[in-house]
Amino acid sequence: MWLKSHQSLREHPKTRKLARRLGGVPAAIGHLHCLWWWCLDYAPDGDLTKHDAEDIAMGAEWDGDPDELLRHLTECGFVDANGNGRRYIHDWDQYGGALVEQRERNAERMRQARADSVQRTCGARAGLDKKELRDRKKEPRGREDKSSVPPGGSQDHVCWRCSSLITGDEILDDKCVTSSRGIRHKECPS
Repeated sequence: MWLKSHQSLREHPKTRKLARRLGGVPAAIGHLHCLWWWCLDYAPDGDLTKHDAEDIAMGAEWDGDPDELLRHLTECGFVDANGNGRRYIHDWDQYGGALVEQRERNAERMRQARADSVQRTCGARAGLDKKELRDRKKEPRGREDKSSVPPGGSQDHVCWRCSSLITGDEILDDKCVTSSRGIRHKECPS
């Protein structure tokens, strides 16, 4: 899994402020990315409340004082803390949270696809009774033809203006014209 990282992070005032406290821009960006990657697995909603300072420091690959790192992240605006002791990654829902939501949507889509496949191939195992199985078999599979062109042989043509069938004789008798839109009768009104 990857996490979006904007090039503007390097020059952002919050990053510069954190860099002064953590030993330079590369160190600050490295610790931030490690923290964000850790959050994808251990705090996917961006809520750090259940994790103590040591957990957060380990997630950020910080070897110094865990409380000091958490204080710096909070003071520089990368971690939001409210009055009730709750801590969150700043704007997590716009970055990592969107990624987590996409992962959940994909997982649900795959779960549904597997469930549909199991129900078609083995209804009893999927918990369907015989009536439900019969009803499922009656459901159309694949894509439904929604074109306005009537079915016909490979030689049939349809006028794109009036939607009537054009015969081979009409084409041979020069009663039709061809354009970028297709074939049409010459006498069809514009």
